[in-house]
Amino acid sequence: MKNYLFISVALLLVVSCKPKLDGMQEVKTPFKGNKYESNNRWWRAVASGESTNLQTSRDKAMLSAKQRLASSVQTQIKSLSENYVGERQVGENLGDFNERFQQLTREVLNQIIVDIRLIDEKTFKSEKSNQYTTWLAIEAKKSTTYKKLKEIALQRNNISDKDKKVIQEMIDKAIDESEKD
Repeated sequence: MKNYLFISVALLLVVSCKPKLDGMQEVKTPFKGNKYESNNRWWRAVASGESTNLQTSRDKAMLSAKQRLASSVQTQIKSLSENYVGERQVGENLGDFNERFQQLTREVLNQIIVDIRLIDEKTFKSEKSNQYTTWLAIEAKKSTTYKKLKEIALQRNNISDKDKKVIQEMIDKAIDESEKD
């Protein structure tokens, strides 16, 4: 009986501590669902931009979307390199490989995100504030980005042949994974 009373009091406290949403209204945003989410083959990003100038709102949205896309690419490539290093034995002396590879990734991302494609775009204008809000959804094919990363890495003179081989193996594996159905 004490357990039921305790559970009832706990539930009452949880319900009464629920944050108040008075005066708040849920905002529906465009581009929700699988079509706009990253998957095995594509990196995808959705972003918005606001301005009193239509083109500026679009430019802001595109910049934000590209930053989000680049962040996703960098995060996945970092995970890829950490997994590779983690699979290797300590005796292989790959200690600073991860750091060198991350530097290469940052340099490549500063140069390219290959084949960015606009999936969808919607622009709204507020009658009250005369502001434009542009929403964009973009994507980049993973295998194409990986291939470009591999190409640039293999052309670098400041990367040892051993590291180039490691990068090639790692990226080839990622390309294979991204091309699976």
